[in-house]
Parts: sequence; structure tokens; C-alpha cells
Amino acid sequence: MIRGVIRWIDERIDIIGVKKGLLDRKMPGGLTWWHTLGSATLTVFMVQVVTGIVLAMYYSPSPDHAYDSIKYLERAVISGATLRGIHHWAASAMVVLVLAHMMRVFVMGAYKYPREINWVLGVGLLFVVLGFSFTGYLLPWDQKAYWATQVGTNIAGTTPMVGPMIVKLLRGGSQLGAATLARFFAMHVLLLPALLVTIVLLHVALVIRQGIAPRTAVLDTDAPPRTTDPEYPEYYRTRYAQSKGAGVPFWPNIISKDIVVGVVVVATLVVLARATGAGLESPADPSDSSYVPRPEWYFLPFFQLLKLFPGSWEAAVAVGLPSVLVLALLLLPFFDRRSLRSMRHRPVAAASMSVILAGSGLLIGAAVREEPKTAVVAEAGRPLSSAERSGRALFARQQCGSCHHIAGQKPPAKKDDAPDAPDLTEVGLRHSSAWLHSFMEDPLRFHSDSKMPPFGPPTLTHQEIEEITRYLTSLRGADPTRKPEYADTFPATKTRPGK
Repeated sequence: MIRGVIRWIDERIDIIGVKKGLLDRKMPGGLTWWHTLGSATLTVFMVQVVTGIVLAMYYSPSPDHAYDSIKYLERAVISGATLRGIHHWAASAMVVLVLAHMMRVFVMGAYKYPREINWVLGVGLLFVVLGFSFTGYLLPWDQKAYWATQVGTNIAGTTPMVGPMIVKLLRGGSQLGAATLARFFAMHVLLLPALLVTIVLLHVALVIRQGIAPRTAVLDTDAPPRTTDPEYPEYYRTRYAQSKGAGVPFWPNIISKDIVVGVVVVATLVVLARATGAGLESPADPSDSSYVPRPEWYFLPFFQLLKLFPGSWEAAVAVGLPSVLVLALLLLPFFDRRSLRSMRHRPVAAASMSVILAGSGLLIGAAVREEPKTAVVAEAGRPLSSAERSGRALFARQQCGSCHHIAGQKPPAKKDDAPDAPDLTEVGLRHSSAWLHSFMEDPLRFHSDSKMPPFGPPTLTHQEIEEITRYLTSLRGADPTRKPEYADTFPATKTRPGK
């Protein structure tokens, strides 16, 4: 019965032929674990597809509900936080693996004849993956999402002549809002997946058609000087056939390595998701000018490099550097026509790659060193309310941090005549909101020798003081679950004579 079904299907779609073409094909000898980077990337892509479909079922692409839908997924859906964590870490894994795969191809000179088109597809795959990362940024609609996208679209707006049009196209208007979120969601789940699937299918088809590039020594021995020489195609076919003759079949020798690497990658993603999750900051607050946006690690070198070029130079670097990089990568196989592939015979290529890697590492290190410490977070284990966020902005605008210190923020630069202001890291555990409100309005009522100026009207309105108070009560140190132990002492109320 089963054999009959298999025979019936084989007569129509040639299962045996497909098996021979895919699994029984011979591979060049000497392939290493580095050759599994492509299959590892494909594995992570499939993980992204599966997790992305599930996440899309719970996500609401509107500013009013996007953040709440993420919170609902993490808190109410079984394994929702783990699922989102896997999707988050797989995004970074895609960038790492695509870059590593391209580096392996570059080191082996595998972008040369006859794989020029496959290299171009790989470059396209890299930038589509980066596009996924950028558009996925905004979807949680938290502070990091909002402000990082604001910076990213502003950088795109520095493009000469067409910059304003690009910004309007990305944002759906002049400002980030509902139209922006809808467009980024559409690009993230419709446009970019279609592009990625197309590129991956073409890339895999060419790999199957052309085979995996053999070791560099196979193609460097007695090779014609350039790949454009008339005798080079025949030389390549002969040498490649010899390497396959001494090679191994794809099944089970090669695919077993791919399966092992795939299992390790998926297990690593699950461990990272369970251990750290994806993170979610407070809801997006367009009025919070004190927030310092930070991109993901793979954008940090570019982000840090722009800081080194102030003024008009920043716009030139923001547009010029990516343009030069894209053109250099796309044209690489067409202007490097020398037949030698080993890095020992390509000193310029080796030096270029070393400079790029070292420079990127230094820029990432500089960005990490400059990153503000956030050991103590003002949210007290939860996102700030709108009143608390307004208070945080007022706290910064009134330069309260020039005297007071909050752990996780840069200590104030003390002057000789500056007052010895108390640390506010755990002020929400020491004083009630009523005490804080009254003290800020008139500190001299509480301490006759206080050097803190009064902030009552007309300096600040009662509403503004209340917003700062709400923010201060959220400051509860490293352990927001601790119960407050108030030490409030209110000044005695003066009574009128005769009472």
C-alpha cells in the first residue's frame, strides 16, 4: 500500500530524482564546521518565521494598543515571554550568522567565478536582515522603540535632495505616530519577508546548482592569473570535479553537521530567551526629551562613528559611508578578478578586513563605555505612569540632578559652593508623596538652614510639583519590592490667637 502511494507520487513529481539531486550529490572534500554557517542562518530564519507568525496573532499595530498587546503576550499567554525572547535573540543571531557567513565566503574568495551572483544575493540578504531589525524596533512602542526610530529616520532624512521625501515615506507624515507604526508593521511582516524568502530561495538554488566552494588550495594550484582568462572556466570545472571525486555525499556526511549546528543554535536561543527575555521599557513618551536612545549592538559602530563627525560632516558620513559600503560589497566580485583565493595571496583583502573588524570593535567598545549605567531604574519594577514620566522630564528640566544624585545616573559635578544635597536613589522608601510635595514647595518650613530653593508657585505650579513628587516616589532603589519606611516630620501648624 505505502509503496504503491510512493510509486504513484514518484511518477508525477520524481521523488527519487529530487532525492538524488539534493541528498545524494557529492560535496568537495575537506569541508569544515565553518561551512555550516549558511544552514545555521537558514535555521534561525525558520525560527523567526514561526515565532513571528505567533507574535503577529497577539500584536495590535496601533499606538494605543501596541504596548499593551506586548504586555498581554508576556504576562497572560503561556510561554509568551519566552516566545518573544526567542524572536528577539534570533534577530541578533541572524545578523551575526549572516555577517559570519559573508566573512567566511570573503576569506575563502568564494565570491569569485562562478559565484558572483550568489555574492550579490548575499549582500542583499544582509541588508534585508538589517531592515528587519530596524522596522522591528518600533513595534513594541516603548521608549527605546520610539526614540531609536526617531533618530534612525532623522539620519535617513539627511540624504541630499530626497531626504525629506524618505522621512515622510517612512513615517507616513512629519512625525512618528499611528501611520509610522502601521507602515513599519507592514514592512516587517509583509514586504521584507517576501524579499527575504525570494533571496533565500534563489541563494539556495544557486548553491545546489554550483555546489559549495572547495578549499582554497584546490583552486590556487596552477591556476591562470585571472578568472577572466579564456582558459579559466575549463580549469575551474576540472579542479572542482576532482575535489568532488575525492569528496563525500551530502547525506548523511554534511547534513549531519548542519543538524547538529541547528540544534545547538535553537537551544542557545531558548536559553537566552529564558534567562534574559526581550526586555520592555516604559511606554513611548514623545514629550520625554530626557530619554537617551541607544540602538542595538549591531548599529553601535555606525551610531558611534557619527559622533566623531559633528555638523555638516555628520550628514555626509551618515549617507556617504553606507552608500560606499553597499557599492563596494556589490562590486567586489566584478573588480577583483584575480584567480588566487587564499588570504595569504590577498594582503589587501586581509588588511581591509582587519581594519574594519578592529575599527568596529573599538567603536562598539567606546559606545559601551559611554552608555549610561542603569543599575537602578526609576520605574520601580513597572513602567512609569504618564504623570511620573512628566515628573521625570521636569526633574531634568529644572536641573535637579545638578545637586541630587540617583544611582544609575551620572553623579552631579559638585561646585565648591554647591549644597550637600541628599541622594535620591531610595527617596520613595523614606518619604511619602505628601511630605515630598510640601517640602519642595517651601523647604525652609521643614529645615530653617536648608539651602534648597523653594519651588512653589510661581516657580512651578502645584500640578508640576505633584508630577515631580510622583516621579520621586517611584525611586525605590535596586529592590522595588521593599516596603516603604517613612520618616516624615511635618512642621507644627501655627494656630491663630484665641483658638
